[in-house]
Amino acid sequence: MGVVDVKNVGGTVKKYKTIVIDPPWQYGVWGKNSGRTHKCNTFKAEFGNMPLPYDYMKVDEIKELPLKNYADENCELYLWTTQKYLPVAFEVLKEWGWKYCQTLTWCKKPRGTGQGGVYCPTTEFLILGRLGKMPKVRRIDSTWFLTKRPNNAHSKKPEFFQDLIETVSEPPRLEIFARRKREGWDVFGNEVESDIDLLGGKHF
Repeated sequence: MGVVDVKNVGGTVKKYKTIVIDPPWQYGVWGKNSGRTHKCNTFKAEFGNMPLPYDYMKVDEIKELPLKNYADENCELYLWTTQKYLPVAFEVLKEWGWKYCQTLTWCKKPRGTGQGGVYCPTTEFLILGRLGKMPKVRRIDSTWFLTKRPNNAHSKKPEFFQDLIETVSEPPRLEIFARRKREGWDVFGNEVESDIDLLGGKHF
């Protein structure tokens, strides 16, 4: 089945009050046999002879995603990012038109040596941005969360964070670059049957 935009009455594109996006950030990868780092191609990436589980997009491509087309005039956006892309993520948020609010931190136990650097990265970040005004539903007493990795799937995020989001951010809700379909959410991604046509029929 092809990708079809979810429509409201009157044929207009559905607007969401909550959007979660986990962009496929582009990474250099460690050459398994060469001992050197190599940049991934935009659309095909390999880790030595072992293919990575999803394709990547360049930062400029991520900035061009038309998220505002699907945003309610009052909308909260949650943007996943990593240590490497944390500074860039703030630029992306601004480019999309959202105002920065807070940064949530996912802390996890080390596994392997990670992506280089002096310190082994054991954190990922969920940046909250806002369009318009959103009511304060409840207050969460932390922005720092120690949560287990969901499984061995590369880059998969814990369901805990969307459980959390559902307690503070209003429906309707949309997850972009979803790895699975979650009840009560519309989704877009290569690994799911998408509810919106974010890229105009193109695949990333």
